[in-house]
Amino acid sequence: MNAVVECEGAPRDLGLDQGLACRDAVARRFAGAPLCERLRSRAGWPGEGESRSFRDLWQYFPHQADRLEGLGGAAGVPATWLAPRVPGPGHVEPALVGYAAPTARIGRALGGPVVVRRSRPEGLFASVEVTRPWFPAALVGVNERGLAVAAVAGPAEAARCAAPAWLLAQDCLERFEALGPALDWCCERPGGGGGALILAHPVEGMAGVVFGATRRVLRGDPSIVRGGATAGSPDAVPAEAGSLARALGGAAVDVGAGCLHVGEQVFNP
Repeated sequence: MNAVVECEGAPRDLGLDQGLACRDAVARRFAGAPLCERLRSRAGWPGEGESRSFRDLWQYFPHQADRLEGLGGAAGVPATWLAPRVPGPGHVEPALVGYAAPTARIGRALGGPVVVRRSRPEGLFASVEVTRPWFPAALVGVNERGLAVAAVAGPAEAARCAAPAWLLAQDCLERFEALGPALDWCCERPGGGGGALILAHPVEGMAGVVFGATRRVLRGDPSIVRGGATAGSPDAVPAEAGSLARALGGAAVDVGAGCLHVGEQVFNP
C-alpha cells in the first residue's frame, strides 16, 4: 500500500512536507554514503560534484533547489548532498514508455524506494506523481489540467550544466496545461546529461524530448525510451494504464482519465 505524501505551499514548504514524511528513508540513504563524504557535507565543504550540481540547481531550477533545502532540513541531511547529478557512463535507467493507441498512456519502470506525492504548489498547477523520497522532481505524474509526463536520466558527454535535464519533468507539471509550451520549455531550458521525457495530453496527443549533446523531439508514434535510445513497440502492449504499470513494475498514467496508477492503486491530482 502506497501512502500519499501531501505537499503544499511555497517551494520550501513543499520540501519540508516531503522531508518530514520521508525522513527515515532519506536518512538511511545518507548513512550509506562514505564517512568522509558525510563529514565533508556536514561541515559545509561539499565535493566538487555536489557543489556544481547544487549551484546549477539554484541557477536553472530555483523552485526545486528551494524545495530541496526544505527537504534536507526536515530530514536532517545536507541539501547539497541530495542535489540530483548527471549520471556517469554506464548508467542505465529503467524503461520509459509511451503508447498513443488504443488509449493514450505513459509509464515508467521503477527500481528502489519510491513515494507517491501529491504536490499543491502555491500559484501553480497541482499534480500527483511518483518520485524518490530524496528527489525534488517527479519521475512520472499528471497535473490537474491533464498534462502527463514521465522521465528517465542518462549519461552524456561534456554536460555543461551539472543539474540533470530530467528535472524539467517537474517544471512541466507545475507550469503547463498544454503540450506545445511544455515541449518548447524542455527543448530550450538548460539541463545536463542524457535521458528523455515523454509528455502526453488527452487532446493534443503525445511527444517527447531526448536529451544529450543535442536534443531530439519524438513525435506521435508509440515508443520505448531507455536512457535516451528509442525502439519500436513490443508485440504485446497492455491496453490500459493499470496493466501497464504492473507489467513495468512501476507506474503509469491514463492520459484520458488524468490519473496515476501505481501497482493496484489509482491516484488523482
